[in-house]
Amino acid sequence: MDKTDRRQRMADVAERAGVSLSTVDRVLNERGSVSDAKRRKVLQAAQALGLKRLLPSAVHGLLRFDLVLVDSTTDHFKRLAAAFARQAQMHRSRLVLQRHTWQERAPQQLPELINHPKVPRQGLIVVAQDTPQVREALRAQVAAGVPVVLLTTSLPELAGTRYVGIDNHVAGRAAGRLMSQWVRGREGRVVLLTNSLLYHAHQQRVQGFLEVMAEQAQHVEVVGPIECFDNDDLNATKMNKLLQQGQLCGLYSTGSGSAGVGRALARQAQRPVWITHEATAAHAAMLREGLLSLVLDQDPEGQAEAAIQQLLYANGDLNAPPQVRPQLRIVIDETLEEPHSMSVLT
Repeated sequence: MDKTDRRQRMADVAERAGVSLSTVDRVLNERGSVSDAKRRKVLQAAQALGLKRLLPSAVHGLLRFDLVLVDSTTDHFKRLAAAFARQAQMHRSRLVLQRHTWQERAPQQLPELINHPKVPRQGLIVVAQDTPQVREALRAQVAAGVPVVLLTTSLPELAGTRYVGIDNHVAGRAAGRLMSQWVRGREGRVVLLTNSLLYHAHQQRVQGFLEVMAEQAQHVEVVGPIECFDNDDLNATKMNKLLQQGQLCGLYSTGSGSAGVGRALARQAQRPVWITHEATAAHAAMLREGLLSLVLDQDPEGQAEAAIQQLLYANGDLNAPPQVRPQLRIVIDETLEEPHSMSVLT
């Protein structure tokens, strides 16, 4: 490629990135000072246009990613936190992962953490409820050039963000398909318990489950969704009340709080089919006992790896889009060898 062609290609990059030609030259040749946001735009434009040269990193020094998780003691978030700790250790020569938590009883903390980072960030990973305040805060981050990854639960039609997680609508439909087969010929109601419906993931699971039950199990009444907010005591109270009201043939719980459900079901001579989420040691014990029928797992370890890779790619540290995808996994008692073993259905 001659000098004229190279200059035209750089001009194309400048136009796509919305910066001057001199800014493109400084970024690609690492001369002078350019803000991280502009560097990122130039490198993203160069990648999109297929510029055939070794591209520099979008940021000088260590990348700083903010990880914003809900303050939850559920097994899913424990596994997620451990997985991110391993990723941070693995990539310690390139990035600093700054962990923050927000409390569900104080939802205003989430937009505050998004809007006001303690130090400049080059990426944001967040588990977020779907509220106008959260959407506004995330739009501002995208507008500022910060790559945003939504973890575990998506926010539909929020441009510029990347969702990392399983297809929760498919997960709900899978639960509905399996439940409809199990309860065929059985009498009673099917209960649908969920966490807060402010999380789009739980909205999608509920929707998918109800769709399939309406299609394939019209003979049973579905009670719910009942929000129990991953609370063991609330789950136990709700289940005890429902069991007193009549026979249950099925139960799908889209979130946590299984210890409470287990307390209620353990006293029943005839137990309903029970489908829930996450492969954990506690659920493995319930599967072996016959209290729990099946578990859907959303692969938090895969989510953590994919989220970090997405941000590294957005910052120009990976030359190709990440290939890691979290997998929806199905666990039954027959596949258990270790507490966290699981069977993947494709």
